[in-house]
Amino acid sequence: MKTKLAFGLLMLSLAAPAQAAAAQVNIGHRGASGTRPEHTFAAYDRALELGADYIEQDLQVTSDGVLVVMHDTTLNRTVRGPAENCTGAVDTKTLAQIKTCSAGAWFGAEWEGEKIPTLEEVFQRYGKTVNYYIETKSPDPEDKMEERLLALLDKYDLRESAVSDWQVLIQSFSADSLRLIHQMDERLPLIFLGGASIANLPAVAEYAVGQGPSSGGVTQAFVDAAHALCLSIHPYTVNDVATMQRLLGYGVDGMFTNFPERLDPLLPVRWNDRDGARAAAADDRACHARVKRDAVGGTVPATLSLTMGAPASFGAFVPGVAREYTASTTANVISSAADATLSVSTPGHLTNGTFSLASPVQVEFGKTTWTGPVSNESVPVTFKQTIGAGEALRTGNYTKTLTFTLSTTTP
Repeated sequence: MKTKLAFGLLMLSLAAPAQAAAAQVNIGHRGASGTRPEHTFAAYDRALELGADYIEQDLQVTSDGVLVVMHDTTLNRTVRGPAENCTGAVDTKTLAQIKTCSAGAWFGAEWEGEKIPTLEEVFQRYGKTVNYYIETKSPDPEDKMEERLLALLDKYDLRESAVSDWQVLIQSFSADSLRLIHQMDERLPLIFLGGASIANLPAVAEYAVGQGPSSGGVTQAFVDAAHALCLSIHPYTVNDVATMQRLLGYGVDGMFTNFPERLDPLLPVRWNDRDGARAAAADDRACHARVKRDAVGGTVPATLSLTMGAPASFGAFVPGVAREYTASTTANVISSAADATLSVSTPGHLTNGTFSLASPVQVEFGKTTWTGPVSNESVPVTFKQTIGAGEALRTGNYTKTLTFTLSTTTP
């Protein structure tokens, strides 16, 4: 039997319980988007006036490679202006085209002068005086959104303060996007946007400092499980006071809201300037100082095992009678490889001394390929032999030794 080696590793993370983080932050969802047109300077300015600790930016990429701040992938909902410039997909328009559009007219005539800002313009306006919560929105690898984002963080001296003080949090519904950023700089604080699943939290903790679930699915058990892994929880989007109070009671670490003024008076601490982000980063460091993750596991030896069942027999061949004879056995397959293939050597003809049957024996498998590990799978193996009515048969046993092989190209 031909085999190739493979190995695997099973990891299990263990963590001691952690206390809920003390810092709870007010995140202006697209700015103060309940009272101002979303993702405009009017919305960001107002959110900061109303007590927001973070202002949120959703990112899209123009056709000429500029990061602009906009939630939707298309311009239609929140943009007004010449149709050729201000409708359709963002990534089909140049920045010059987009700058002819109004980002506020849809919300009210008084906001008609608001434009879609670039992320660079946001950094130029606020610099290092505010905290940013940035989402890689519908990232396409060809757009290099993540690389462009980190380049701007460096240009405006925000990367190191993101690491040390959480001045910038980067969020995404795309785990691939966050993992890519984690590969670029594993120090950056990342937030995964996804459902409130306790089972998924250990995987999130491998690359992120927190999770942003939809507020409706958040429970006390989920928050406690997240804090046990030193993950901050920032639910979205919470606009009514009763839900805000319920979530704060669970010990969430902050939340997204269109109305920062409703959340601000409910927070136990109303932070000045950037202090909320600094406190959240300090809480995260303190949690990791208390909670140590250890690994327990075991190795899987490289395994390709093929065991054939009882030898197959066609029984007695009857001379002078045309017939197709069948016989069967099984092949038991065990493989730790990423793929495996079951095959048989060219069957050839059954022989009896110097005599051979006219037709070759045929072999059929119930299954021949696997795309992952397999354990003790029994595969039916069927043999077929055709005998013609005019075929001369010699007394004795007709036999043929066949070679069965389980192989892999990806150990």
